Amino acid sequence: MRSGVRGFLVIAMCLAWGLYGKPAAGQAAPLVLEVAGGASIPLGAFRSGTGPGEGTGTGPNFDLDFALSGSGRRTIVIGFSQHRFGCSAAGCPRGRDYVATGIDAGLRLNLVTTGSVHPWLGAGAITRRVEIPPLNGAQAGVSRLGVGGDLAFGVYVGASRAIALNPRVRFMAVNTGLPDRMGTLRMRYVVADLAVALSF
Repeated sequence: MRSGVRGFLVIAMCLAWGLYGKPAAGQAAPLVLEVAGGASIPLGAFRSGTGPGEGTGTGPNFDLDFALSGSGRRTIVIGFSQHRFGCSAAGCPRGRDYVATGIDAGLRLNLVTTGSVHPWLGAGAITRRVEIPPLNGAQAGVSRLGVGGDLAFGVYVGASRAIALNPRVRFMAVNTGLPDRMGTLRMRYVVADLAVALSF
């Protein structure tokens, strides 16, 4: 409960800071839709551990984000993410994946505000629920809602006034409870993907 309240407060503070500060450059339009795909790469014990839910592999990801920008350096971003991880090493049936879905919200700070190439740094809050196949004899289920955070770096490259590319790398950290009280799933992973940005 406390982690959920903290996550909500972080999201609210990020949005308030962005709304009362100048909106960001980096996009030519105030509203940008970004559709991204790439790879979700587990780290640390989430990748190579032997505890419940540990021992996972790289899988695909999909993201749909809305970026609110303007004439300053800040951009408010909110969106939906789905990240998959191979989990045969964790005890899942072969061919089955963890599927982590949730909402992301945060801010980007554009490091350059002129020209058509804008490197940026970002930080924010994330929520995740994880669909888990039968794991080590336990029934399949959905994890409790976890709240965490992410750090990001990307480069916004304007191909035209209506469309641009946004390659990015994000580090994500979130803890969530496994079904059947099997323990806590501590997810630490990197997402490397390419977003296509459409301006409105």
